[in-house]
Amino acid sequence: MNHVRDVAFCDRVVSVARKDVAPVWTRSFPIAKEPTTLGEHLKKKRFGAGIRQSEAAQILGISARSLSLWECDRLFPTIPYHAQIIAYVGYDRLRN
Repeated sequence: MNHVRDVAFCDRVVSVARKDVAPVWTRSFPIAKEPTTLGEHLKKKRFGAGIRQSEAAQILGISARSLSLWECDRLFPTIPYHAQIIAYVGYDRLRN
């Protein structure tokens, strides 16, 4: 006959932020130290802020798919988005 005994478990959880370890989702993506393309600048800014593509896309007012294509330099944003990108990145790479 099997009897299940009550086992006391600790109900406390300890959570400590580790600044020396990057989040799991950022470890496998190479980021340019000196970005040269708009996509590299967008990706570096996003990773520096520690946010996901969906969050950055929401800030920019675009879809996550559009941001993905911009970051991979497969699609260049049209003129109406340039002001939002400059505000997001923090500078105009064409003027600086």
